[in-house]
Amino acid sequence: MLSEKGFSLIEVLVSLTILSVSVIGISQFFMQANQISAGNNSKLVATNLARMTLERVQHDYASFEVSPAPKVYSKTDCKTASCQNLYENMVNNTVYAIKIEVKNQSGEESSIKLFPVKVTIQYTNNQKIKSTAVEGYIKDAN
Repeated sequence: MLSEKGFSLIEVLVSLTILSVSVIGISQFFMQANQISAGNNSKLVATNLARMTLERVQHDYASFEVSPAPKVYSKTDCKTASCQNLYENMVNNTVYAIKIEVKNQSGEESSIKLFPVKVTIQYTNNQKIKSTAVEGYIKDAN
C-alpha cells in the first residue's frame, strides 16, 4: 500500500510553477515602478532648476548674457566660459540644457519695464528628449 504522508513530485512542481509566476509578476511591477520614479525625479530636478534659473535671471540677467529684447538665448549665445556653464548642468548623470526666451512686452508691461521670460529645461529620459518650463518677468535696469 502507498503511504500518503508526503507530497508527490507533481504537487511540488505545480506549486513551484505557481510561485514562480507570482514572483515574476511582482518583480515586473517593482521594475516598472522604479522606472516611473526615476522619470519623476528627473522632472522634479528640471522643474526646480528652471525655477532657480528664473530667479537668477531676475536678479542678474547680465551674467546669462541676456538682454531685455525678444530672443531665445542658449549656451551657443555665450561669449564667456562662465556664461556657458550657466546654460548646462549635470545632476545624477543627466545633462540639463537651459534655454531662456525673452518675449515681447504687451501693454502695461512696457510702462513698468517688465519683460516676460520663459525658462525651458531640456533633458533626456529613457532615450526621449523631454522638457519643462517656467515663466516669469525680468525688470529692465535701465
